[in-house]
Amino acid sequence: MVSVDNPRLRPGQRLALERWNRALAAGSRSELVVVPVGYGKTIIGVGSFAVAAAGGHADTCLYLTPTDVLRTQVYHGLERALEVLDARLDVRKYLAENATLHRAAANRANVIVATYQQVAAAPQRYAKLCARRRVHLVCDEAHHLGERGQWAAALRALPVATTMLLSATPVRLDREPLAGARYVPVEDGEGLVIDPLVHVTMRQAWREGRILKRLAMQMKDYAVELRSADGEIYTFTASEMAELPDFDQRCVRQQLRWNDDYVQPLVREFARTLERKRALAPGQHQGLVFAATTAHAEHLARVFARHHPGLRCAVVHSGDELPAAEAEQRLRDFHAGRYDVLIQVRKASEGFDAPTVSVLLKLDAVFSREPVIQQLGRGLRYNHNLPEAQNVLHVFIGRDPRLAPIIDHLEREAALPAIPGQRNRDEPRLEVEATEDEPEQLAGEAEDRATPEIVDVVEAGDAVLDETGRLIEGQQLTMFGIPAPPPAPRAAASVAPPPAPAQREVVDLQAELQEAIDYCKTWTSRAARERAKRFGPRENHFAILNAAYARETGQRGTLSTAADYRRKGDWMKRKYLELLG
Repeated sequence: MVSVDNPRLRPGQRLALERWNRALAAGSRSELVVVPVGYGKTIIGVGSFAVAAAGGHADTCLYLTPTDVLRTQVYHGLERALEVLDARLDVRKYLAENATLHRAAANRANVIVATYQQVAAAPQRYAKLCARRRVHLVCDEAHHLGERGQWAAALRALPVATTMLLSATPVRLDREPLAGARYVPVEDGEGLVIDPLVHVTMRQAWREGRILKRLAMQMKDYAVELRSADGEIYTFTASEMAELPDFDQRCVRQQLRWNDDYVQPLVREFARTLERKRALAPGQHQGLVFAATTAHAEHLARVFARHHPGLRCAVVHSGDELPAAEAEQRLRDFHAGRYDVLIQVRKASEGFDAPTVSVLLKLDAVFSREPVIQQLGRGLRYNHNLPEAQNVLHVFIGRDPRLAPIIDHLEREAALPAIPGQRNRDEPRLEVEATEDEPEQLAGEAEDRATPEIVDVVEAGDAVLDETGRLIEGQQLTMFGIPAPPPAPRAAASVAPPPAPAQREVVDLQAELQEAIDYCKTWTSRAARERAKRFGPRENHFAILNAAYARETGQRGTLSTAADYRRKGDWMKRKYLELLG
């Protein structure tokens, strides 16, 4: 069970687990918790399982995420979550792979971490797993679960006992309801508004302190000279772009992202700030760049290499040119500090936990409020290795009229918007505004009409929204009206030692299995090579050894447990020694 009096829990985490316990007692089986980035959703997710298990509602947790990156982070963060929770819960964790999902049951795993894509690709396997257990389902980044989406349909087929939905931004761009979430009618208005079990706002997180960095946003303005489709030349600033026709706006934005006179000043300020921070606190600062497309990311990497060769840059994306394994390795290397800058497309826009990221460069096409808040969240996580004064996120971006509502939200944090009333699942989805696909959409549209062309771009000044709340160009950014929090008071020397942590065991089944598999492979290979020396290379010595093992032990088919692989490895080792003798 989780102690709600645990001082290590944040107020919102404690409240979420208290209300979840009461909701289960009242008969609820699915709830949504909304907390800002960096607040510790994993702790709430794992804690919700501990509460459900203690109440006899569940014996297994299926923890789902939208990306492989987040899946790995959750898997490796389970021990820390249990430590913070001080939960008396033994865990046998398993990192799911669809081809070997049977190993989860064979190894008595009680926490299985997977992605929504994995469940959607093999729903019958996960349904079979859930049918044999009392499963508590945790859905991280639950805003991906549109009620009429493929992922939500796959989850509805799972016979789970309880469900906890987690999100920082629970309102989708298409205003589609979230599967499993509760909605209530808007008071004195039309539509529905989401009704979470707990909603911790960014304002509340800022008041608590040591959760989010402060924010300093530098918006660089430009004078743009444009030749229209009919040959007319006119000049405007980037902040005045809203006065252009929609098609011209998209053409200008697409061209600006590739224009050296536009890109290089932003890259320069980004690089200088990062280098200054790194000199002040080596190893504690990294940069993150949001690119529009795969080709755009590669272009930006060349810009950094040419103008800032001292910064070690890595590019990650989902394109065919970069194998998934290589992308994952680059992400691991970035987390390990072997890269200073990560240039990414759709790989680190959400669920990317890196407190050392303290400088962002935004050059993509995403300007809707919820996705931009997610992007800012990649750098807003508090770095506890730095003093309060150095926990500042610097963001560099070109001036754009679409920033106005985002800045307004950062100052006031508007309430969650309503969605239309319940729609039929067969009804067509609403059209949503372009995000990373804007360049490709533009290219297809431009085939039938002339395209305006940028002639010249010149810097036209900066607008800096300072994290200290100084008045700059008529705007003052105080982050939800909350001034920078004071430093936390130092604990007195006579403070009593903390209570002993709860006794628990966490078994990493994935690591245990891999170690046993490697052991088996090593001795099988050695035995096969030694047999080839004795009997010649014409036979398939691996097949002969495997068949001999099956005859002698009766162990046939795919191995499932670490003990199975170790027994086979021991048998192969004995054969190897016999062949040597």
